[in-house]
Amino acid sequence: MPTQPLDSEQLDAVENALKIRFVDRDVLALALTHQSYANEHPDEPPVSNERLEFLGDSIVGMLVADRMYSGAPELAEGDLTVRRSQIVRRETLATVARAIGLGEWLVMGKGESAAGGDKRTSNLADTFEAVVGAVYTDRGYRQARTFVNRWLGEHVDEVLRRGTRKDPKSLLQEYLQANGSKPPRYQLLSETGLPSDLLFTMAVVIDGAPVAYGSGSRKIDAEREAAERALIILMAG
Repeated sequence: MPTQPLDSEQLDAVENALKIRFVDRDVLALALTHQSYANEHPDEPPVSNERLEFLGDSIVGMLVADRMYSGAPELAEGDLTVRRSQIVRRETLATVARAIGLGEWLVMGKGESAAGGDKRTSNLADTFEAVVGAVYTDRGYRQARTFVNRWLGEHVDEVLRRGTRKDPKSLLQEYLQANGSKPPRYQLLSETGLPSDLLFTMAVVIDGAPVAYGSGSRKIDAEREAAERALIILMAG
């Protein structure tokens, strides 16, 4: 893996692998420069792919959501939310980065390189997002959309093919598992009304803290409402 800026031949190879040509290849080179390289070269301009990664993260999320919205009009918000999280998580993005071979061209500091940084899931996922940001910056929205659909479209379609509408509680548990959190707990807060017309209020507790609340004539209905609200809150954050 390189520990110096990519030369012209290496950038040719990257473009061939990505199946896209850049107008300004300096943007592509920047997308492939890890922060560790900048840290080890303080006399050079302090640049890395972090800003492009920030931009690409938002673009990937938007384009994946757009494909899901158009491709599955029958799915409710909570279901779409969980399925999107399965695509934009680091593991999926790193899988795509490996398929492209981005690790071979990721310019890192010698320490990160020696530690196997070219195989690290977080580095690969971040680099893919940075490349998306570079495509958007250099070629615009349409090319960015084509690029993301080329590399993530199959993963999106596969997620959409899996099953039908699930219970919000199942969706919340899947979302938490996909993001490394423990399963949620449900806590009864109140039980009011006459025996023939009870109203239950439940809280969904995640990592020890109540996140959302729901109510219903049955405990299960209150739990489902709390789970659906929790999904919306978690994705918005």
